[in-house]
Amino acid sequence: MPKIETFENETLIFNFTGDWERTTQRAYDGSYSYTSKDISHNQQSNAYLTIITDYIEFYWYVSSESGYDYFEFYIDGNREIRQSGTSGWNKFSKSLTKEEHTFHWKYYKDGSVSSGDDRAYIDNLILNIGESRYFIEDEGVLKVWNETNQQYEVVQIIDQQTQELVDLTPDKLTDEIFLNYGMESLEVSKQGLVDSQPKIYYFTNEDEVVSSPENFYLKLIETVKSLPKIVVENTGRILGQTISSIDIDDFVSGTSDLQYAISKDKNTWYAFDTTNMVWQVVDITNDTDFAAKGMRKDDFNAVTDIHFGEIFHAGDELYLAFRFYKGEETDECKFKGVRINYTTPLDITI
Repeated sequence: MPKIETFENETLIFNFTGDWERTTQRAYDGSYSYTSKDISHNQQSNAYLTIITDYIEFYWYVSSESGYDYFEFYIDGNREIRQSGTSGWNKFSKSLTKEEHTFHWKYYKDGSVSSGDDRAYIDNLILNIGESRYFIEDEGVLKVWNETNQQYEVVQIIDQQTQELVDLTPDKLTDEIFLNYGMESLEVSKQGLVDSQPKIYYFTNEDEVVSSPENFYLKLIETVKSLPKIVVENTGRILGQTISSIDIDDFVSGTSDLQYAISKDKNTWYAFDTTNMVWQVVDITNDTDFAAKGMRKDDFNAVTDIHFGEIFHAGDELYLAFRFYKGEETDECKFKGVRINYTTPLDITI
């Protein structure tokens, strides 16, 4: 998790040692930066920081006697920057192995002459520190995002007693499991999730969060963009006779989409394959499957009474499942109604 030290506040985020200090003499951003102290000839000013991280970034500036008085920066004793003269603001960044590193900023002078500010500065120091992980609890099991399948899927771990793969549940969570299986970030999607209000489990080893959890807030913002919603009718329509055709009335705009599946028992769901002119079973709990096979209102025009008769008979119930998808917040996706036409017209309006 990146943290930025802007040096704007008197209390610094990172625990520097050495003799550098905050200043308003120069700043890359805001009013303050971190600078070497005022030194004389044959002296040096140093700042040190030892911390666990895998990334460092900062802006630096030096104003000194060219070729004689230098700013240097070291990582674990290896020099990364050496510059004198007037440099202007420059950016340094580097990815590192995730372990403890010692950073050393240094400004030193030779035996004579002073030029420019006679100092070095750094500002907007960014470090990745701590570890944060997430799980989503959905129907009692914990899920993470599967990039290949583009959906949340159940995490399975080896049970230490039976040595068999079992679904990960909240009671099995440990720090080790969080670090080995948890997500580093949450995917903005509900694909693969069933619960309307899934829970989020958050882990961090950042000292300031662990020591003062009351000061930490996880803010989640849900948008309708790219969030499919699947709805199933609770009450079926009792069929008076065999079905001749079905007319669907809906409205979609923009990149939104509305798909359907039908069932007689709410256990097995069907959608009509208009290419091969056959019914296919749809897993409506799997958004990927529903998206690939679901019918749209015009697809119902291809279904004949013979095809309907392969599934439904007089006296059966007919249920609809809907997959609503709004591509953008301004898009509309509305189901208005359905009309079932029978092979022999009835005197009943449905």
